[in-house]
Amino acid sequence: MDICVLNPFFYPYSGGTEKVLYEVYSRLAKKHNVTVISASLNSKQKKHSVDYVNGIKIVRLRTRYLDIPKLPMPMPIMWGLKDVLAETDAEVYHINNRYLYYFDTVGKIKKTNKKIALTLHDAVPKNIDTITNNGGYLYEMLWGRRIMQYADLITAVSRNTLESTVPKAYRRSKRTRVIYNGVDYSRYTPRKADAAVKELKDTIGLSDSLNILNNGRLVVQKGQIYLLGAVAELIKEHRDLNIMLLIIGKGYLKDTLKYMAKNIGIDKQFKIVSGIKEEVLPFYYNCADLFVSASLYEPASIAVMEAMSSRTPIVATRVGGVPEMLKDSGFYAKPGDVDSIKKKTYQLIDTIINDRKKVDRMTKKSRNIIIREHNWDKIAKEYEKEFGGLLKY
Repeated sequence: MDICVLNPFFYPYSGGTEKVLYEVYSRLAKKHNVTVISASLNSKQKKHSVDYVNGIKIVRLRTRYLDIPKLPMPMPIMWGLKDVLAETDAEVYHINNRYLYYFDTVGKIKKTNKKIALTLHDAVPKNIDTITNNGGYLYEMLWGRRIMQYADLITAVSRNTLESTVPKAYRRSKRTRVIYNGVDYSRYTPRKADAAVKELKDTIGLSDSLNILNNGRLVVQKGQIYLLGAVAELIKEHRDLNIMLLIIGKGYLKDTLKYMAKNIGIDKQFKIVSGIKEEVLPFYYNCADLFVSASLYEPASIAVMEAMSSRTPIVATRVGGVPEMLKDSGFYAKPGDVDSIKKKTYQLIDTIINDRKKVDRMTKKSRNIIIREHNWDKIAKEYEKEFGGLLKY
């Protein structure tokens, strides 16, 4: 099978979608011809370039980036996409961003009678703020849904994403499937006793504290403002616990979060770290006593699944596709509710301190969910099966 993958970014760019594509196509490239067309990460590149990673052919287009504040990712303008598509004779074209591929691009593929698969990595935004909710919905109606008209297959990373984003008419008339994201559970594994974990805790000042971890872009959607408020109240109410909050991420709220922490007097018990290499990230989950996701909107949280795989106890807000993954192996808080996040976080801390057997049962169950339902080999086979099914019709 010849597969052409369309996404504005690819390895070594680090993002949730990019991680999914790298894991899936590193496996499919062992049996199939895979070409990825993406933006160049070097804005000075004069023409498109070609390189190979794990058997995947990567065409990186000449790109200029628009500096638009508060967007969750850089906004690329790519040149030469239609020309490269004309040179790429694939059987299936897999689109992974429904906002950056236009009618002439999609139309060009359809004119060749080739199949288009569309994966929804995000849902229509809601419960974030008025501008984001309304702007996202308007953009979805004007463009996001239109590309679904051309798709022969629509997959989504959670049932919630599929049902909240794909119109009922398309769910009835088109092939639609849920294919969950995954985790490399051989890397994201319990290793709290490892010397490397102990060394990391010493290096970043986490050795003598009760450590709460959060991992996500520093944007309103991820709810770190509410998490910071909840942890501040916990620290004031339970000074004997020596709590430390560590957030991994980068984004426009970084300075705001630092200012808030200083203003409410917990800047000594709060850290933000950015730019962590993928191979080091699993050790951070093992530095944590618990992981808290305070997102307002979360189609499918890879960070939650990484914590599950690492057997790190979890508090998460009950939003989007998170309950489909976490099930009953963690504690749930209300999104945007500082008091709820505080209470559920303390409930988990108390359980960690006083009922270790219950925590062990929860974290063992969460890791088993990952191994059974969210391993990359299984997920790659699901994509392979769906793409193969397209070619039979």
